[in-house]
Amino acid sequence: MTAERRHHGRPGAPGVGLGRLLRVDPDDESPVHASAADVAAAFDAVAAQLDARAAVLRAEGHREPAEVAVATALIARDPELRAAAVDAVGAGVPPGRAVTAAAGRYADLLAALPDPTLAARATDVRQVGRRVVDHLREDPRTSTVDGDVILVAHELGADQLLDPPGTVVGAASRVGGAGAHVAIVARALGVPLVFVDLPRATDGAPAVIDGGTGELTVHPTAVRRSAARAAAAVSAQRAAALARDRALPAVTLDGRPIALLANVSTAADAAAAVSAGAEGAGLVRTELPFLAAPAWPTEAEHAAALRPVLAPLAGRVATVRTLDFAPDKLPPFLAGVPTVHRGLEMMLAAPEALAAQLRAVLDAGAETRLRVLVPMVASVDQLRRCRDLLDAAAARRGLAAPPLGAMIELPQAVEAIEDLAAEADFLSVGSNDLTAALLGLDRRDPTLRPGRASEPVVLRAIAAVAEAGRRHGRSVSVCGDAAADPAVVPVLLATGVTGLSVAPAAIDEVRAAVRASDSAVRASS
Repeated sequence: MTAERRHHGRPGAPGVGLGRLLRVDPDDESPVHASAADVAAAFDAVAAQLDARAAVLRAEGHREPAEVAVATALIARDPELRAAAVDAVGAGVPPGRAVTAAAGRYADLLAALPDPTLAARATDVRQVGRRVVDHLREDPRTSTVDGDVILVAHELGADQLLDPPGTVVGAASRVGGAGAHVAIVARALGVPLVFVDLPRATDGAPAVIDGGTGELTVHPTAVRRSAARAAAAVSAQRAAALARDRALPAVTLDGRPIALLANVSTAADAAAAVSAGAEGAGLVRTELPFLAAPAWPTEAEHAAALRPVLAPLAGRVATVRTLDFAPDKLPPFLAGVPTVHRGLEMMLAAPEALAAQLRAVLDAGAETRLRVLVPMVASVDQLRRCRDLLDAAAARRGLAAPPLGAMIELPQAVEAIEDLAAEADFLSVGSNDLTAALLGLDRRDPTLRPGRASEPVVLRAIAAVAEAGRRHGRSVSVCGDAAADPAVVPVLLATGVTGLSVAPAAIDEVRAAVRASDSAVRASS
């Protein structure tokens, strides 16, 4: 009998899985026969495959994995990466080596950058190269192991979870970290992930993975296998129990009702939110359908994208955020825009584009309790300019303008919160960006965890927003990742916020956290 071997690494995504190891490192020895034109076509094919996968993921309600797939497709379309590979083949370099070398050079440049988030993207570039080579080899990417598998690689890529060879119950990578795309996708899909050195892993070996502790056990004992099954069963039982409580109100132990809303991007998100008992949507993202757009979306394009998303929210709150493009989600037509111009400022620089979106929002949201939310507000003047455009759009339709809210994500907005609370109809705290800005971090920094919102400087800012909202009779919700963390929820409620908006999959846990919290709010002195 093979002895149990326990490998200790770093957590990547929580959960416990029991399956058999499947190594998915690329086969660098198998020859590739292809022309330069074949290589160019392979890059196109990989990009198209990733775009198609992104569409499926969006339909299934997996927003973050869909964004990762789109971002990886953009890498496959990078003209310099493609040209480097094609030119090398034209110069006589074997195709497989040419693609791998081109991807490796670009990945090495990224890996050398001081920004940990950009450095982490090096993995995505290498994985695109691997996919292109697989396509040239006509690799079927099927599993050689029966049953549930735990993927193992020196450098596991997000695409290997997005397009897995079999039923994946866990994943292990020697290279990577919590901010890597593979970790983001694993957490979104509920796949346990660890970063661990596994030098003697063999295909088919039974294993238990614990993404919470970062431990991978190969050839586990019967006792450990039984414990893994029990842990998975407990997780499933808790999920079922929480689902049975969906009819219960989100009210704290001291009797304070909390608006429980959802962050949605797709029709599937919206339907899942309603099914989970959300009062509506506290954030409807509108930029995702246009990340590859060649020009500003038209009014008709906005309406076509929004209608299916808002349809399940008929009769419920639907808080539609205007376009919020950013350096990590920038469409081609804005590639030359300075990164300082983001979100609201970017939209106000194109008032006709914003007006077209607002008209589409009014039409698509006619059957909902519509609210309009503008991101990255820094001043009252910006908010007033938005209100003028919204009022004009509503007047053009012969309608009363819906409530207009300000997203509080910048330190400048916190400093101006008294004036913003007086001008806005409601307030929404974007905890991800606000936490990053107050702590001096890039919003994609791997150390930017939901729990960082509990740090004093961030809590003081959120409490100031909540207090201004109370004085002016405005609702104040939190819609960042912190709102979905059951450990952070009681702290947020103690600041005085009146609502939480989270991913549909987190609603049940957040409801339970609200109902277990005593949120007596202390008035500011």
